[in-house]
Amino acid sequence: MHKKISISAIIISFFICLLFLLFWGFHFHITQPNTQEKLKIALVTNSGENKKISIFNKKMGTAIGKKLNKRVTFHTISTTTTVQDMQKYSIIIGLHKKMLNNQELKHSLAYLYIPNELVSLKDKGLSNLSVTTAKIAIVSNLDYPESLTLSDIKLRLIHEPSAANAVASVISKKTRAAVISTLDYSNLASQNIDYLENLKTNQTNPPISAQSYYIYFNKNTNIKKTLISLQNSQILAKLSFNILGQDYTKQ
Repeated sequence: MHKKISISAIIISFFICLLFLLFWGFHFHITQPNTQEKLKIALVTNSGENKKISIFNKKMGTAIGKKLNKRVTFHTISTTTTVQDMQKYSIIIGLHKKMLNNQELKHSLAYLYIPNELVSLKDKGLSNLSVTTAKIAIVSNLDYPESLTLSDIKLRLIHEPSAANAVASVISKKTRAAVISTLDYSNLASQNIDYLENLKTNQTNPPISAQSYYIYFNKNTNIKKTLISLQNSQILAKLSFNILGQDYTKQ
């Protein structure tokens, strides 16, 4: 009888010690300061921008942090506060060229090139931009494609807050055509069958250049090297294909 009690006491004591060790280990883990260096990343939000771009930007930031073995913290900033926030972050993702000055361009890199489409009504197609006097809708937050700002082309550009508004202006005949990204047009057309029936896209003369997205890395050459490494190893290409449906990481 005493022997059974003794064995039971040993077993109970063993489990109590085990629980104590587990509790102590857990407590030690959660109270230990995280010594891993932080990487502050700002994601620029653009009104009316395709949500898939935001998803890609965050995934890319995570991949950079993993490659650098740093703990990533994400912060969302608007286009209007980007310039004054430049020095607050190690990385800013989602910039357009018009948001960067010449000095900042030295510490930035283009990572996405989303092609543009010229969308018009099927019965009033437009392709030759060099001779048209019609109004052309363009999304306000996008850079002008270089081919639209050539000195010998004078376009009447109407700014719209989103790709949906730009296409709606074509449908309502407020504008003759709209310049929007391939990604946005594909998304809109998939949601509205009328677009497929009434609209078409044209190859233009001159060609409409792609919209470029930039990452700013605050003079840190390691971040630049890391991004180039992700590009060369096809990691960014795979992200683009999985999230955006095509590899838009090459110009």
